[in-house]
Amino acid sequence: MDKLKMHSLNKVNENIKKMAELFPNTLTEVIKGYRKDGKPIIGYAIDFDILRQELSDIIVEGPEERYQFTWPDKKKSILLANAPIAKTLRPCREESVNFDTTENLYIEGDNLEALKLLQETYLGKVKLIYIDPPYNTGNDFVYEDNFIQSSDEYLANSGQFDEEGNRLVQNLESNGRFHTDWLNMMYPRLKLAKDLLAEDGAIFVSIDFNEVENLKKIMDEIFGRENFQREIIWRIGWLSGYKTTAPNFIRNHDTILFYSKNHTKLNFIKKYIENKDFKPLVKKEPKLVSKLKELGLTTEQQNDLINFINHENRPDHYPIEDTWNCNEYDDLNSIAIVSFSGEKISKILGIDQDFKGQKSIKMLKRILEAITTGDDIVLDFFSGTASTAHAVMQLNAEDGGNRRFIMIQLPEPCDEDSGAYKAGYKTISDIGKERIRRAGKKILEDYGESAERLDIGFRVLKVDTSNMEDVYYKPEEYTQKLLFSLTDNIKPDRTPQDLLFQVMLDLGVLLSSKIEEIIIGGKKVFNVADGYLIACFDNDVTDEVVKEIAKMQPYYAVFRDSGMASDSVAANFEQIFEAYSPSTIRKVL
Repeated sequence: MDKLKMHSLNKVNENIKKMAELFPNTLTEVIKGYRKDGKPIIGYAIDFDILRQELSDIIVEGPEERYQFTWPDKKKSILLANAPIAKTLRPCREESVNFDTTENLYIEGDNLEALKLLQETYLGKVKLIYIDPPYNTGNDFVYEDNFIQSSDEYLANSGQFDEEGNRLVQNLESNGRFHTDWLNMMYPRLKLAKDLLAEDGAIFVSIDFNEVENLKKIMDEIFGRENFQREIIWRIGWLSGYKTTAPNFIRNHDTILFYSKNHTKLNFIKKYIENKDFKPLVKKEPKLVSKLKELGLTTEQQNDLINFINHENRPDHYPIEDTWNCNEYDDLNSIAIVSFSGEKISKILGIDQDFKGQKSIKMLKRILEAITTGDDIVLDFFSGTASTAHAVMQLNAEDGGNRRFIMIQLPEPCDEDSGAYKAGYKTISDIGKERIRRAGKKILEDYGESAERLDIGFRVLKVDTSNMEDVYYKPEEYTQKLLFSLTDNIKPDRTPQDLLFQVMLDLGVLLSSKIEEIIIGGKKVFNVADGYLIACFDNDVTDEVVKEIAKMQPYYAVFRDSGMASDSVAANFEQIFEAYSPSTIRKVL
């Protein structure tokens, strides 16, 4: 049986492996430290001098000028994205809705940690990411991240925790690192988010004028300039606007940057042109026809799109109302969405308060329509009051889809003077969860029997420390006394369900998978995804229990390392599986 590693992916090691496969001659051994006995700890690294030689006939190094976008601590933010963490996601059944049947997730905790924990399980599986991050107005907050230090060092050096332990820092414009801190907060999160996107997936990021230029530059760097699709202008309305530093001008719009994961795989325009019953072509413009040919559209599709641009037969549900016309088609990278804030969350939650930055369900549905269908996964890792989850459920009710959402939100405390706090909501995540509950019920009421199959539930998972005791010691720190103390390496306050979700993360099993609890030989056994994973974390597991699980022939079988009833059961374990299910991958924790 193999031991589960029980911590997030070390992306540095993974990147070294990938690079070594491409350029084996760049792999080298380095001394990463020394044991107490003076012996070196050897590890692998990439020799960048040789790598430069492999990649270019001109070496770019030292102080030579080059085109680049950088800021203080940029290298640390890249290191931060790659560094593993020993954390887990713990299920919270009492705060969930339809826990056993839902395929939606609500993750409460630091979104950087959550994104790291999702890396293996949801790698390349997310079709759409929408986020509305802090705009860095000087009054909002940014996350203070430093996982490179040990936990003790970080606690000693930070001093930025609130009473609940949240790492939130107000980023005032007087701060000499005003843009730097915001960039260091955004960069690793976007870098991790890219890996979660499917090849035909896309990301939309709302922003305003404070950081739009910087956001565009880091997204060009992370996603690739060729994957920039659109700069969408979202009109937020005169009433919600405010004066800018320019006299006599009112800000009445925000920007949404739209990037694809792989521009050759994204079918954005084609998707909504095919299979439509449009009127015959009215008129052609030579420059427009040339532009449409570059997009790879057929003659029929070109004709359809020209009619669409002319506002002659646009479907009502088309996701984007644009400002192009036949005289303005040359700039296909500038599209305006006219959409006001619309729905007020306070009406849903009974809160006497307007929420700044509240996103329109109508606007979000347009984005969802443009990119997603069927059972696609939608991720929002700055989910706030959970507008994205609301929009997903609403659109599913309207078009019969089965889109699934993953919301991630830090339990940021509500202001004690706010209407939300007075209404009983202590954190922003409390608001988000209750908003999904109430919006789901309202949608079911509005759509009746036609929405009975609609998934309005969600599993609440909370970022927490590992379920395992702190056993990740340096080799030189192991002693016989320590080894005896680690006979049971699981923290005493953790439940079997806690262990199950950490195993699912480690093995890459979707956290929305169906979970069935069964009893075998008096022991609780989890059947995940119809027999794909069978897990038992009880103690005193007998040969009979092992045999019955082996007969189920799961892909994975996981047990507690100290769970076998006797040494003979442990000795017979492998033989039992070889007899009944030799292909099952056996793991212990």
